[in-house]
Amino acid sequence: MMNAGVTSEIVAASPSAGPAAAKRKPAARKPAGRKTASRFRKFAGGEESEELAAAASGDVTTTQANGDADSGGITAALVGLAAADGQTVVQVPVLQTAPHPFNDPDRSKPQTGDPKWDELVNGARANGIKVPALLVTRAGFLAQRPDLARAIGDDAEYVVIYGHRRRAAAIAAGLTTIPAVIDDAVMDDHGDLDAMTLENLGRQDLSELAEAQMFARYSELGLSQRAIAEKLGVDQATVSRRLSMLLLAPEIQAAIAEDAIRGAEGAALAGALPYGPARNWQKKVDPTQGTDDRRAEQLAAFALMSDRGMSPTRAAERVLTERKSREQAMAAGLEIVDPRERFGDALHEHRLFEVNDVDIASGNVVGAIDSGQGTLVFYAKDKPTDEDATESAARLEAEARTAAQKARREAGKKLVASVPPREKLVNYFIDQYAYGVSALATSAEGWRLAQAYMRLEGLDATEFRVSAENGDEKRRTEMAWACAVAGYELAAANDSREWGASDLTYLDLLSERAGYRPTAWEEARLDAARRELRDAG
Repeated sequence: MMNAGVTSEIVAASPSAGPAAAKRKPAARKPAGRKTASRFRKFAGGEESEELAAAASGDVTTTQANGDADSGGITAALVGLAAADGQTVVQVPVLQTAPHPFNDPDRSKPQTGDPKWDELVNGARANGIKVPALLVTRAGFLAQRPDLARAIGDDAEYVVIYGHRRRAAAIAAGLTTIPAVIDDAVMDDHGDLDAMTLENLGRQDLSELAEAQMFARYSELGLSQRAIAEKLGVDQATVSRRLSMLLLAPEIQAAIAEDAIRGAEGAALAGALPYGPARNWQKKVDPTQGTDDRRAEQLAAFALMSDRGMSPTRAAERVLTERKSREQAMAAGLEIVDPRERFGDALHEHRLFEVNDVDIASGNVVGAIDSGQGTLVFYAKDKPTDEDATESAARLEAEARTAAQKARREAGKKLVASVPPREKLVNYFIDQYAYGVSALATSAEGWRLAQAYMRLEGLDATEFRVSAENGDEKRRTEMAWACAVAGYELAAANDSREWGASDLTYLDLLSERAGYRPTAWEEARLDAARRELRDAG
């Protein structure tokens, strides 16, 4: 409804927009099938409002869309559209308006450095605001949303539904008034939310976090994720991913906003380690998600993603494994130490691969957290000194090495069956060449191991190679990957060398693509490799 208290003049036709208007970009594509609709969409702004105005102008579509017609261009056409709906366009003091609290706050701020923003401000300064905003009165707004009184402030007589950037541009241009239609009917049945959603989903620059906030508003009204997707014409998986991002610590949300990580990675991390208050759209609420400990865990996982390139799932598993390890050590009364600080370069001589309750009770055992996997590993405070103890340690070392190799080769079958995407595959081949592993991958032993991984019975190494050369592209890729895995394994199984970068890559691949969990013996070697590479860097 029209606010009777406003006595300002009807908006006059705007001056010509000039030739630059003919260079406008096409309107942003709207998602297909959107259910939300609004009779107020002509006030949404941008090219769509201009198209509606032009369509209302009859035979002079082109000239009026460009603002060159005698009838007054876009503004005159929109005034005509408003009048046809029984509405009136009036001039409202811009400082008596407030942004809608649900809208992305960045839309109500100056956007320094954005050419489109500069164009909007310069146009407002020269010609005024062409497309009227859509406002509701303070009373009409608070009748539906009384809990937002503080958010709109004490001075606001009107709340913006459409036109947040136009309002900001008018203020930046020094205008005292802004053209607007005032209609409290938009508040009916949460229509303000529908109106802003309709406007925002058409924007190409809408951030993923802003989308998440919009979806959350609908969730707070009681809509399920499926209902939100159907109402807005978007994919339900998109709704789910966006909402998950709201369960991230502010630092990680900021990283997404700055494109430091992808939104999908953030959503995966939030799914594994949700942080924040329980949300009604969560299928299962984690009882620890509101704690400071969970926030610290999420940030630790994020650091692993950033520093070590771990996937969100693996980083979360690493963090949760460390939590369980520390709980296990506390229950056993074990002291957790940094083995490098405690034992220096001799730490490997203190490492224990088999520990029982008697050993722990002796008081000669301390624990440590493996830096790669987060598992609990054990060290003897006093290293063995007699000959028998040394022989026993050597025997246990050999047994641990053999068991680890057997476990890796079994997992290698799964790894071979999980061929990475082509771009990653090429990187692995390049790394193998740099690491000196490619020679092992294409050796006779490498061919034999690759054949065993692929369960190709009856082929010798030469026949396997010929089969790879003569196969189609998919088959050659599968065989090349099997040889690459074989090369990694042969390098890791070489007792005469310390582990290095290729072994870290190999164990990461086994963990992420085959679900492998390194043994305690492997964890010790991985830890030494990481430390060596860190010291060398």
